[in-house]
Amino acid sequence: MKKIIAALALTAFAQCAAAEEIDLNISSDAVRGGLSGPLSRLFSGVSGQYDAGLIYKEGEDNSADPKDAKLTLGHFGVLATGDMGAKVAQAAAGLGVRAVFADREGTTGAALALGGQFEVRLPGFERVGLSGYGYIAPNILSFSDVKSYSEYALDVEFEVIRAAAVYAGYRRVNVKPEPNGPSNADDGAHIGLRLTF
Repeated sequence: MKKIIAALALTAFAQCAAAEEIDLNISSDAVRGGLSGPLSRLFSGVSGQYDAGLIYKEGEDNSADPKDAKLTLGHFGVLATGDMGAKVAQAAAGLGVRAVFADREGTTGAALALGGQFEVRLPGFERVGLSGYGYIAPNILSFSDVKSYSEYALDVEFEVIRAAAVYAGYRRVNVKPEPNGPSNADDGAHIGLRLTF
């Protein structure tokens, strides 16, 4: 009976992972929107997941602190996704690549970042989840005025209903300009909403 329940839970989890998802979060000075879903929706017969997003951060005029600069960052990525094989949890992950465009007040460029994402839910507590992602592009994969790029986030979410979840978390974005300068472009806590359809 436990095996049947676990199999049904994993099947339901996989169905959710195969649907389109709209993700929107806000912090004190930034907003991030994202759309993800099955890659087969864009390219017939291709497995995996696509991931597109945009971060906009308001800048402070005449600020001496470079991390207060205005930031616009867009990305499009593809991931190979699947079950992580954990026996005591529902765990899924993806590994892939994303193309990034960044505009940070005088620093404009692009990067090809490598990374991935994960999501974990414990049996009996499926409405609560832990998820995160991380991407990095060193100098060799960064172009124009961008010397390097990295972005990572960690969230704890609660499913209000099966198709909608609220979450809170932390995100840090680093965009290092050429030839030199501080890389911290966005850093802080956020709250958000995920809608699955």
